[in-house]
Amino acid sequence: MTRTEHRLNRIAQGYIDTEKGVAWFEALPEGDRRRVLRSLSHMLAQSHPQPQEVQEAVLRSGLKATYTPCVVMEAKEFSDACGKVLSLPNDELVKAFRLWMAIFSISDGRRRATDCKNGCTHEWHNLRLMTFRRV
Repeated sequence: MTRTEHRLNRIAQGYIDTEKGVAWFEALPEGDRRRVLRSLSHMLAQSHPQPQEVQEAVLRSGLKATYTPCVVMEAKEFSDACGKVLSLPNDELVKAFRLWMAIFSISDGRRRATDCKNGCTHEWHNLRLMTFRRV
């Protein structure tokens, strides 16, 4: 797990406050923001978000449902939506990050509570025990 993946998981699981996570993301140059979002899109895909979780995430994120990332994620098939969001202009990336972190927090939380409720070997569900590789 890379440092970025570790940080994203810590934000999603509440070890890092969401607003601190957003501040970290906002401070990144555009190229790094896009790299972080690509990593987050892979993590999202692995968490298998359900349509109702996207709707819940829009509310949780504090974003208006009419913001482009919200509209795209609710209107399109998941993989198509992620591709569209990744191609949004720079001024939409923070909104995308907020939304995707909310989706990931919800969907990965569901998986931790169901698939992994009796423990698992997923390193991202065992953050206290894991180390990360440098990339």
